[in-house]
Amino acid sequence: MDGISINNKPKKRPEDVRNCPKCGAPLLSEICQFCGTYIGEVATRDLTPEYPLVECKSAKVDFWNIGFNVMFGGIFAGVSIPMLIATNVMDEIPFYVNFFMLPFILFGLGSLWIAARRFFFSMKVKTKGTLRSGIVYGYMDDTVAYNGVNGQKIKILLDTAEGKKFILLPLGTTAKPYEVNSTVDVRLYEEWAVIVSKKTHNW
Repeated sequence: MDGISINNKPKKRPEDVRNCPKCGAPLLSEICQFCGTYIGEVATRDLTPEYPLVECKSAKVDFWNIGFNVMFGGIFAGVSIPMLIATNVMDEIPFYVNFFMLPFILFGLGSLWIAARRFFFSMKVKTKGTLRSGIVYGYMDDTVAYNGVNGQKIKILLDTAEGKKFILLPLGTTAKPYEVNSTVDVRLYEEWAVIVSKKTHNW
């Protein structure tokens, strides 16, 4: 097994679950498009969406999105840059030591750049993003693992200016905090998105 399918093992193949057990309508997604019944036998990753599917990047400000990169960037850049300066000030340190420091400096600065970019777009989403209400359709495994367990992406159906669309949004956690069929508010800016609230959805 490839390690990406840990949390979403399908109970049945998609071709074996063709109709809604409640109203008999043909199934196109995890939730019947006619009566709203949740079909739990089919994994999200196995379904062909009935609407366009857009992969989004998380604009959530948390440890894994920003703090992790700041920590590693600070450690690598904070140690390697002073050492680089020291090699050029102290005559007894060979000059070739500079070349050993370079990868650590680049890694540190790259991590800090990623954190800064994520924070910039998080602020863009917060100040300029469009607020949309959507319905949670399901989850699928992310390629990023936390302590050996795949993180989750949430699949949400949104009404946009171009019509209905599904978005896949990484949650940065192994948990599934939002109930299927519940309504969530999502703020969007370009390919970045963040869930800002949730509320009960009644069919």
